[in-house]
Amino acid sequence: MRKKRVLFVTEATYLNTGYSTYGKNIIQKLVDSGKYEVAEFSIYGTENNKRRSLIPWKTYPNVPSEDKVSELAEYNARTLNHFGAWRFERVCLDFKPDVVLSIRDFWMDSFIYGSPFRRLFSWVWMPTVDADPQNEEWIHYYSDCDGIITYSKYAEEILRKQSGGKIKLFGVASPSASEHFKIMDRPTVRKKLGLPEDANIIGTVMRNQRRKLFPLLFSSFGEYLRRSGDLNTFLYCHTSYPDSGWNIAKLLHQNGISSRVFFSYCCSKCGYFEACKFRDAVKFCPNCQSFTSMPVGVNNGLDDESLAKVYNSFDGYIQCANSEGFGIPQIEAAACGIPIATVDYSAMSDVIEYIGATAIEPRAFYEELETGCRRAVPDQLSIVNAIEKLKSQKIERNVIRAKFDEHYSVEKSADVWGKAIDAMPLSDWTVEARLLPEELIKIEGISHSQFIDTCCDNYLIDKRRKYGYDMRRIRQDLNCGMHKSSSDGYLTSEISYSEKGPMKEFTRDLINQWFVEKAKNSNFWERARVGIISLGEESWLN
Repeated sequence: MRKKRVLFVTEATYLNTGYSTYGKNIIQKLVDSGKYEVAEFSIYGTENNKRRSLIPWKTYPNVPSEDKVSELAEYNARTLNHFGAWRFERVCLDFKPDVVLSIRDFWMDSFIYGSPFRRLFSWVWMPTVDADPQNEEWIHYYSDCDGIITYSKYAEEILRKQSGGKIKLFGVASPSASEHFKIMDRPTVRKKLGLPEDANIIGTVMRNQRRKLFPLLFSSFGEYLRRSGDLNTFLYCHTSYPDSGWNIAKLLHQNGISSRVFFSYCCSKCGYFEACKFRDAVKFCPNCQSFTSMPVGVNNGLDDESLAKVYNSFDGYIQCANSEGFGIPQIEAAACGIPIATVDYSAMSDVIEYIGATAIEPRAFYEELETGCRRAVPDQLSIVNAIEKLKSQKIERNVIRAKFDEHYSVEKSADVWGKAIDAMPLSDWTVEARLLPEELIKIEGISHSQFIDTCCDNYLIDKRRKYGYDMRRIRQDLNCGMHKSSSDGYLTSEISYSEKGPMKEFTRDLINQWFVEKAKNSNFWERARVGIISLGEESWLN
């Protein structure tokens, strides 16, 4: 019997993101097992990236080369292409997976559900369940998956409860940390980074984005300094700037803490890394004498060995966010034996239970318009008290490391993925093509409900989708006569709430045309699969 072909959809295992790091660790274990043929669909990977050649398994880049103008135009035509939608079928046709694995947010991976090839592969999804309640649309998609794996015990409990046990849960496969994250001598590390050796340093490693609550963290740190009169405690932020989040310079000035916060800078030219006070988005590099040193980010991050030194310079680690799908930096800090304080909500609650982290209590919760999920508002006094505790508590670093080893090993998580893959059948990519009609149907003399049923019977390969969430929403919007287009390729979805633009008239003609376009797309890929049409050679597939 041949090995199962496993396609792992991730951001690119050579980048410095949480998804990339997790994907790299799990794929390596799957490859090392020798049981599977594994390939990676690198969503933020490019064909000519030098680091791509260092990956020892097959990789498919999603981002077109800058010199390919027509491909760039198609790539930028809709948001979901940036998440992989425009190349997914071509990747599948080349690799012919038995199982597709994905590990990202709902809106990033939902296009897999609508793939013309969906009936030909099993899909195991690990969505980032970072709050409750989960959106009804998401629960429907998760329930239709062949398997769901979660990042946390919190997420597993939420999905089991909300779906009434309908979701096929295979277990928790939490992220871990590489072997580079280990306990190091703090004075030695601080001397190398140029940090004060006798100071108290409370650190955080968070990307600068909306749900990471830098305004609250900075104001709480400022409040701690005012209350305590402490002249020897500093905050260290390993974060990006500018990014899709907060104005760091403004926040430092507003809270009067500019002289009390260190940041990680890395030179884009020579790779020199240093810790220093904030120097805006670009500063002078003392190593190569160029004006090319910037706050760390996705494309100029540190390798694991350097990042581990950052963690080891901390006396304590603090995570200040309104929710987390997991929050890998907390576990990397634990691997380095650093005491942790984190918000007692979502996946962060797992870290409190398993690592013994200090709980930052939520003061309130609010419902987010775009998702309908609850987000936490941490209590400022609780943060101030957590900073004081991290500064003063005396915990043996080996004790924290032992808890990390017990609960967050790569081997433990890879076993969960392996069991899910083993439970899936082999696929047959040679089955007869299923071609759908491409003509508009007659829509007179029938009710709205009969019209939608007729469209589903005509244009859907998978007839189960007739009773799915997206069809229910289309019926609802047709009855209202209005809809709002969304970037996920459907006429209506919960993502529509976050889309810009006005409501539009919703008619049967529009729905009929939409179904026909979906049918034409499905027929194109079916004909390509069985060899009726030839797609030719493309360099990025090699």
